[in-house]
Amino acid sequence: MVRGIKLAVGAVGLGAMLGWVSGCGAGTVSTVAAGHKEQRATAPKPHSPRRKMPKRRVQGLPQPTPAHPLKMLVIGDSLGEDLEYGLADITGARSNVLVIGRAVGSSGLLNTAFYNWPKALAEELAQYHPALLVVMIGTNDAWSFYQDNQYVRFGSPLWRRDYGARVAAIIEEAQKTGARVVWVGLPVMGPQAAVPNTSIATLNNLFQAEARQHAGEDTFVSTWGLFRNAQGEFTEYLRDSQGVTVMVRDPDELHIAPPAGDELIASYVLQQIAHVYHLSLCVSGSDLWTQYRLPRCSS
Repeated sequence: MVRGIKLAVGAVGLGAMLGWVSGCGAGTVSTVAAGHKEQRATAPKPHSPRRKMPKRRVQGLPQPTPAHPLKMLVIGDSLGEDLEYGLADITGARSNVLVIGRAVGSSGLLNTAFYNWPKALAEELAQYHPALLVVMIGTNDAWSFYQDNQYVRFGSPLWRRDYGARVAAIIEEAQKTGARVVWVGLPVMGPQAAVPNTSIATLNNLFQAEARQHAGEDTFVSTWGLFRNAQGEFTEYLRDSQGVTVMVRDPDELHIAPPAGDELIASYVLQQIAHVYHLSLCVSGSDLWTQYRLPRCSS
């Protein structure tokens, strides 16, 4: 499919390039990242500590058909866009999966002044009534911030509490409508990427903990092992299932390259969704990565 223009620049995005405009009052925070000038954003106050809930077991979904496909709403930032493009490419027109792509480049869960995901998601869930919400987000959220004159350091207990509550709120918003959730982890970054892998690991660990607690076991899909060469190092190029060397990551070493990279992560994620929710999901589009053994849809 024809790919849209990526709005994010590096990991900071368009909002950081232009300078974020925030409101006033208790919700105003200042975000700070190493090597970047201070930016402004709007975010709610940290939530009160949440009561720990027991881990939930995942129940299967009804087996979809082309006539009654699995409606899959995909949200996130520019990497979420990469994932949704890949899912649309591989599922094709005759699949038993309907991909509804609504990711927004440069967005995140911290800067609600730029894009308010809780509000947008509530509207999209009401509009599309998906059976499954797929989330891939976070590259624009690796920030420390000031809130009410208090410095909240990225990765600190206070930061984890605040950001974890935001992740949980996305999951719970979907669950209120009966939708199931899969949270897709961020992939390994290259050495020149705008976001270091230490920050990516911090985000992924939090995503995994919140997904397991609120959505159920195995609802976090790690992509950490993708986009690595035989030596286990980050690579922009891999051989597809036909032995052809293809570009899978963009030169910025952060975004995923179309079409092969998008389809690689999409094939893996679709395989994992099928496993988690006990489904047979077929593809009728491109299939460069046959090692994931996604069945072809019958014509």
